[in-house]
Amino acid sequence: MRYRVSLKPWEMNEMEDLEYEESEQFAGFEEDPTDVYEGYVPEEFTIAFVDGIRRIDHSAYVWDESKNSSYEAVFATLSAGAIILKPKSINLIEHSFCMQRVRRVFLVKGDVEESAFAGLDYEVKKLLEDKELSLELLRLLRREEVDTAREVWKRVKPQLLVCDGTLTSEHRGITCVGFVKTIKRLFISREYAHLLQNLKKGYRTPLIRVHSQRKIEEKAKLDKYTWYVKLAEGEGIGTLARLEAFGNLPKEKVKELADLTAGVLPMFASAPFQDPRSPQNLLPIKVLENTLRKHLGAPDIARKRLQEIFLNA
Repeated sequence: MRYRVSLKPWEMNEMEDLEYEESEQFAGFEEDPTDVYEGYVPEEFTIAFVDGIRRIDHSAYVWDESKNSSYEAVFATLSAGAIILKPKSINLIEHSFCMQRVRRVFLVKGDVEESAFAGLDYEVKKLLEDKELSLELLRLLRREEVDTAREVWKRVKPQLLVCDGTLTSEHRGITCVGFVKTIKRLFISREYAHLLQNLKKGYRTPLIRVHSQRKIEEKAKLDKYTWYVKLAEGEGIGTLARLEAFGNLPKEKVKELADLTAGVLPMFASAPFQDPRSPQNLLPIKVLENTLRKHLGAPDIARKRLQEIFLNA
């Protein structure tokens, strides 16, 4: 056997530690910067949330006998799905949870022959040595989330489609908003910081225009609108979420989406007894993540299967 795989006992870093917001390119306000805007809740509407999870089945090393080289690798399962809700109606999880996608990948940081691992229940993908495994898994997961969001938009056409995380060029063609719950950088100048400090639950800041993103969107020029929504009463940045939409949408449409998010999203904010990441980890997203994990089955089974294959090879 040309390749030998050694399974490692330690886990990879969480991708949340490696995902950064992309830009500081504040291009100015698109609405009156001295005012805040109240959200609204329609009488009837459909809202959809799209998210994904990453499960590390096992970290590994691949030993290439022909090249006398060792490559870092990981077995991972990626899953994305949607939860579709109609407020003021009964929303059973078996009806609301839909469009789940599952992808199993064996990501190797080296030039291996894919055919050598043909018997595995994992898609073999090679990664250049100067690339990071976690970032590539994040990219693949985002691809699954985008495909799910595209399917939701095509089949359901909800009034509000919320994609967890920042929008990328792959989301183009979908009328959706990106929901960034971990605020690591403010897209607002210090002189307007009072807009965030004085924001009340159910209100939003003026729309802010930001230029093309430099890290994730280095090649694709992608301008966006962004705004902040107050999810719950209380002080501090932890009660806010940042939303974004594509800059090529008509401004009136973006205003409509922004007002919807300010009125609707606080309805789904979690409380401290429900989630330690409250209120920013919205309850539908938490339920969606838990349901995706449940449908993947016990992680110990996948780990044990890999151990049986390679520890006895």
